[in-house]
Formats: sequence, structure tokens, C-alpha cells
Amino acid sequence: MADEALALDSQSLRVLLARVFAEVSEAVIVSDVDRQVVMTNEAANRLFRYTADEFAGLSTAELYERREDFEQLGATRYNAQADDARHTYLMRYRRRDGSVFEGETTAGAIRHGDRGTPLFLGIIRDVSSHIATNKVLHSLNQITSDPTRGFEQRRREIVELGVQHFAMAYGVVAKIDGQRYEVKEAESPDGSIAVGAIYELPDTYCYHVLSKRGPFGVHHAGESKLNAHPCYAKFRLESYLGAPITVDGRVYGVLSFSSSLPSSPFTQQDYDLIAMFAQWLGHEIAREQDLAALRHAHERLQTLATQDELTGLANRRLLSEQLDHELNRGQRYTRNLSVALIDFDHFKQLNDRYGHAAGDAALKLFADIARQTLRNSDTIGRWGGEEFLALLPETTLPAAANTLERLVARVRDTPLEIEGEQITLTVSAGVTCAQNDETPAQVLKRADDALYSAKDDGRDRVNCG
Repeated sequence: MADEALALDSQSLRVLLARVFAEVSEAVIVSDVDRQVVMTNEAANRLFRYTADEFAGLSTAELYERREDFEQLGATRYNAQADDARHTYLMRYRRRDGSVFEGETTAGAIRHGDRGTPLFLGIIRDVSSHIATNKVLHSLNQITSDPTRGFEQRRREIVELGVQHFAMAYGVVAKIDGQRYEVKEAESPDGSIAVGAIYELPDTYCYHVLSKRGPFGVHHAGESKLNAHPCYAKFRLESYLGAPITVDGRVYGVLSFSSSLPSSPFTQQDYDLIAMFAQWLGHEIAREQDLAALRHAHERLQTLATQDELTGLANRRLLSEQLDHELNRGQRYTRNLSVALIDFDHFKQLNDRYGHAAGDAALKLFADIARQTLRNSDTIGRWGGEEFLALLPETTLPAAANTLERLVARVRDTPLEIEGEQITLTVSAGVTCAQNDETPAQVLKRADDALYSAKDDGRDRVNCG
């Protein structure tokens, strides 16, 4: 009779527990001392994907991913000698279909009176998504904070991370310009999405992201209003999750992940996470644009520091540095260096009659002719006003004079057209060859003297000094 009473008491306890936990949103499982299931609520049935009848009498060993976890807990907590302490821990569980999830578990023994055989009650909450989100945020931070990764590597790894986390086959970063959709980064198993591919925005699911101005997803397009969408008709993408990328407050494009297979319905956490992915990508793109602007500004400053803005030739600063370098090289290796000064004839009259715009055009024309006439190893630049300096390394004085003669002749034979009028231009040049141990000033003085002797001799000619 005592055993029967105890059995009735245990049965009453199970009924009571079933009523208490029936409406609880978390999964509740009660097992007996042999660790066989005696009660579950609906939340547990849904979580583990068993029916109540399938759960009844099931060994809880079937619910653990690893048999050793079941055995270890049986030896330390869930046995006839169990105390009444409650324990909270993480455990990996297996559903009826074989899928695995991380469960935050609060469990312990319960008894009917002081002498009853214990039952074991566990409250289990699926925290897989929370744990996965924390892991992916950690990975995202590692990618974006690593200075050794370049922009393109960071962008690619962010897309790869999203493909892995959302379990999608395709990941795309697209730039949107009006109705133009251009693929800037793509991850696909078969390489079917090409970087640089261009589509019409309305033909993509991304159109809905921009229309919504926020994250947009569909987990089974064929069973949704998108089953007539051009993107579904062409690519048969069943699941899609996308978010807008903004850079400096403006929409740059869309980050999206998609698959030809349906997925589970997206949660708010999924939408929040892809929005965070897109936000981080926006920061990366903004940072890269800022760095590109800085690089361009630096290059521009370098150009302005060494290049004449009007003609695009070397400026006086660069010419002076190059002259010093070539003189030192010529003296060290006993190599010839010819130096020439070239000056326009009657340049003031050209400016006075046709205006400074004509003078500027003449200087640009001369620069073009000089580039075509001199070698790549030669240097020519604007020394000042309408005067130019040419450095011809490893060139004897006669050879340099011949080169300058060709230059002078080409200037003469290439008229400048101003308002329909053909204007003949001429230049005079003085060229010399540097001697051992000469300073730049001495070489330039001799070239300048030769230039002015050319002017005195009638202009439009080359004199050697």
C-alpha cells in the first residue's frame, strides 16, 4: 500500500507540474530517476520536434548531442542521491530530426515530500542564435580592426562571414546608382555572380530593401508575393535577406545574402544583425573613400610640388634637384651631361597682341612638342616665365645640339591657331656640356650665355657654349 500511495503521489505531482508549466514559453522536461521523460510542455515538444506521445518514456540520452555529457550528468547530478540544488549551464542538445542547438538549462531534482524518489525538472532555452550572434560580432570586430587587412580583403571577409552565419549560398555587395545595380563584391559556390555585373535595380530583390529603407527578407519566395518577381523568374532565389549600405548619410548600395533553397523565417535578430553588417560595411567604404581622398590629395600635393601646373612639365624645384643629381652622377661615373636653356622669341608681343590665354596656349604647345622630341631619359621643365631647362644625360654636346635643333625646327613648323589665325612660333636655345667639378650655377651660366648669343645672332636657333 505504501508503494501504491507513493505512486499516486508521484502521478499527482506529474499532473500538477503539467498544469503549472503548460503555458510557460520555455521548454520544460521532467524525467524520472531512470532519466526517462515523464512530462513535457508544448514548448519542449516544439523545441525538440517530438510529439507528446513520442516523448513519453523516451530516454533523455536521446536529447544530448554527446553521450558522454548524458553520462557525466547522470553520475554527478541526476541520480537517486541528487540534492535539491538548482544548476544553470549550457548544453548542446539534439532534436528528433538530428539538428543540434545550444540550450541554456536550469535544472534540478524535485520531490513529493521529504521521502519521495526524485524527479528531475529541466527548463531549456534555445540560445543558439544569441551565441552565434556573439561569435559573429566578435569575428566582425576582428576583421574590421585588423590593420594588416586591406579594404578589399575586409570587404570580402565580411561577405564570407555573412554567408556562413546566415547559411546562404550567395553574398553580394552592390552599388546602386539610380536604377543601376552593380556588383562590387560577390561570394558564390559556383562563381556564377561576377564582380562588375550590372542589372536593372527593379529586377532585383534589393529594390524592396531600398523601398523599405531598411532590412528586408523573404524565406520562401515561391510561396510569397515575390513568386512573380523578375528576380525569382530568372534566378529562382527562394530565400533572401538584405539591408541598405549608407555612406556619410547617403545610400551607397545593398548588402544581401540569398539562396535557391527556402530558409526558416527570419527573426528580428536576423534583421538587426544584417543591418549591423551593412552598417560596418558602410563604415569600411567611408574609411576607404576618405583614405583614397587623402591619397589623391597627397599625390596632388606631390604633383604640385614638382610639376608646373600649366604645362605639366617639371617645375623649377624638381629641375634643380634633378640637375644636382645628374651632375653628381656624371662626375662619379664620368658621364656626359648636356644642359640647355630654351626661351620663346618675342613672347611679350604675343601676349600683348593676342592676350595671356594665347601665351598660355603657346607654352602648352611647346610642352607637347618637347615631350615628343626628347627621350624618356631626358628631363625638361619650366624654369620660369617662358624659359625652359632641358637636361640630357649621357649626351655629348654635338648630339645635344642636334636634338635641340630638331626641337627648334618642330616649334617653328607647328603653328599656334588663335581664333582661326595661324601664328608661327619660334624659340632660341643655348646648350652646354657640364665639365668635371662644375657647380650647377656655373653650368647654367654658360647655357644662359649661349642662349643670349642665339638671341643676338637672330633668334630661332641653337648656340653652344
